[in-house]
Amino acid sequence: MITHMTLLCLCPRLDRIGAMQTKTCYFDNAATTPISRACLKTYEDTALEYMANPSASYEAGRDSHRLLEDSRSRVAKALGVKGGSIFFTSGATESIGIVMSSLLWAKTPGEVLISAIEHEAVSAYVPILKEKGWSVRTIPARGGFVDPETLEGMLTKSTRLVAVMAVNNVLGTIQDIAGLSQVIRRKEAEFGRRIFFFSDCVQALGKTDFTLAGLDVDGASFSGHKIHGPRGVGILYLASGRLQVLSHGGGQEGGIRGGTENLPAIAALATACSQLDDRDDGHILKMNRLVRDTLAGSRIKVLSPETGTTPYILSLATPLPSEVALRMLQDKGYLVSSGSACSNNARGKAESIYRACGFDRYASGAIRISFSRDNTIEEAEGLAKAIREL
Repeated sequence: MITHMTLLCLCPRLDRIGAMQTKTCYFDNAATTPISRACLKTYEDTALEYMANPSASYEAGRDSHRLLEDSRSRVAKALGVKGGSIFFTSGATESIGIVMSSLLWAKTPGEVLISAIEHEAVSAYVPILKEKGWSVRTIPARGGFVDPETLEGMLTKSTRLVAVMAVNNVLGTIQDIAGLSQVIRRKEAEFGRRIFFFSDCVQALGKTDFTLAGLDVDGASFSGHKIHGPRGVGILYLASGRLQVLSHGGGQEGGIRGGTENLPAIAALATACSQLDDRDDGHILKMNRLVRDTLAGSRIKVLSPETGTTPYILSLATPLPSEVALRMLQDKGYLVSSGSACSNNARGKAESIYRACGFDRYASGAIRISFSRDNTIEEAEGLAKAIREL
């Protein structure tokens, strides 16, 4: 008698045949995007042709330095700011850490206001700041939005920093950063002291009509791998070009972020920024609308608001626990998430965001779909049907 185990011994790949025949459709682009071929080529060419350290004094080093500064200028142009305000880091998490940890230099701790929907990279500093004597208060974000009037009522003479992300990574809600900045600047004039306004702009870049020039923020963070660039490289924007940093190194990046620059990744990041204008929001909107329409009238609850959101991110809740829904969709060849992938407890962190927005009853069953230019209408249609079948 030929058993299942016998067949596996005779044909070790038999158990993978089904997986080989099922096409995997990737819908977790808010977590990370596939690197583009252009960025990959830039990375490879730079790694092979510019082997010298940009800080070296000989000609090859000067060539590397010129490429570094050219990349900085290209990134700055894409963001609508001057090159002197752009600093390269290992990613948005480090960029955020540089800003948040700088508060620890203060001789007299003050107050920090952080929105209820911030990424873990920001909220992780709350216990640290509190331990060092800082007062940290949470800005409500009902429905996923921070209200300028609410923020104005919370600002005090002790406020030193305000952190509000530009686009929420779970719901896709777009914050009125320019409007919030106006509120902060008015209060600055009233109090007679500066308030550092920081915005995590990771999900805004490449998903909204975006330039830093009109936001009037003091600092902002970005990651290369969210815009089809390489992993391990990011941007810290500082309007003044100065910040008292906690960590020191060899003086690179104006002393803001020490360590030999990752030139291949930086050059590839500049290529990714130069491709931002090539995005097709209309294509993304069609896929978003297709999923919404297919799920209309079902037991699926769409959590991302109809307006005031980027079409690149769509959160919804099924009657099933999110981890069960994720496994079932994966078995059908569709990869989605339960929220942020940047935590050992991603599901728990995402649930806290949903609850902060007023979606308590749906938090445990929430999943996030995030689209990219690589997805097709046919894939989105298949995903929507698979979700409805849950």
